[in-house]
Amino acid sequence: MKKFILIPLLMASFTFATATEVSKSQTLQVQTEQKLIDEVLSDYRDGSYNSFLKGMDSTYKKENKKWEYNSALEERKKLSTYVQDYSQVKPDHFKIKVQALAEKQDRELIDVTIAHPNEKFCREVRDMVFFTPSPEQQQSLDYLHELSYKFKGDGVTPLENKLINIDTEFWLKGLSLGVAKAQNRVDLESYQKRHIVLQIEKLKQMKEACDSDEYADIKTQNHIRCAIDIIPKVYASSATRKHLMALGQGKITANSEAEREMQQIMANYFEKEQKLINEHFPEGSAK
Repeated sequence: MKKFILIPLLMASFTFATATEVSKSQTLQVQTEQKLIDEVLSDYRDGSYNSFLKGMDSTYKKENKKWEYNSALEERKKLSTYVQDYSQVKPDHFKIKVQALAEKQDRELIDVTIAHPNEKFCREVRDMVFFTPSPEQQQSLDYLHELSYKFKGDGVTPLENKLINIDTEFWLKGLSLGVAKAQNRVDLESYQKRHIVLQIEKLKQMKEACDSDEYADIKTQNHIRCAIDIIPKVYASSATRKHLMALGQGKITANSEAEREMQQIMANYFEKEQKLINEHFPEGSAK
């Protein structure tokens, strides 16, 4: 049941709407994310988002030339330094404790699914808990995620630096899309779909960079290809996990006895997780 451990601040890489955006009126949206992902992927393959991607690229280049992203890049640089510092100081104790907490939570969730075997959501939770990447897949997923908090030049190979640049570009594009949503220039559904499209295009460009790598960085190439192959399962699992998170945070209403039991499990988990974060990352939790 090993899961890749992510500091909560950095957990958004493969989600298209954060838990804070989920309200009680958006329960249906949380429950149908996998369907939405499939729909967007089909439209992306058909070229329906080509115009959007070209527009985002044009805006990105213009804003980049005008140094409009400087403040955001400074924040990413600080985050990169922060993560590297803590990864060198005391990652093991934190990871071990969070891993144990997560495994205890999963056992409790499985107990609920056993007690309610006929509920659809219980089956989804069971699939999520038993979705276990192989060690190779886990390393590749971790590697892909780690790129999201590295800064220009942090890579140890030319290819890795290319991948960091690609990740940074699409991170900035995602921020721009978020601003458009905050200013009501994009509705919620369009924002969700376009955010997914940016993630798909980012992975596509990363794969292309690996395929054309002149330095034959085989290890990095294999990490990216392996991660891309398993991403659909990660999306499905994260959609269920996000629903559980929204339940535990009281963002949506439990619709059955099983969901009410899971809601309490998640609420207890968040409380204990926050205590661990405060204990191991006092500077970050105090901000």
